Amino acid sequence: MNVVETIQQKVILLPSQAQNEVLEIVEKIEERYKSENNKEHPLSKIAKMAKDLGVSDFAERHDFYANGKLED
Repeated sequence: MNVVETIQQKVILLPSQAQNEVLEIVEKIEERYKSENNKEHPLSKIAKMAKDLGVSDFAERHDFYANGKLED
């Protein structure tokens, strides 16, 4: 028996109010996992911010920044 079948068998035995509680909890878990899986990758966020600031090519000054140098 898989997890879904086990839960179905147990939930059916619960009173109506308890079944609603289980449903609410499952919906909260679903929302949490949706938001975790839809998180944007940090580098994608940086790329979007860079476009807003007019930076078009990160690789252009990669060596300069990768070696810890700062703009003068």
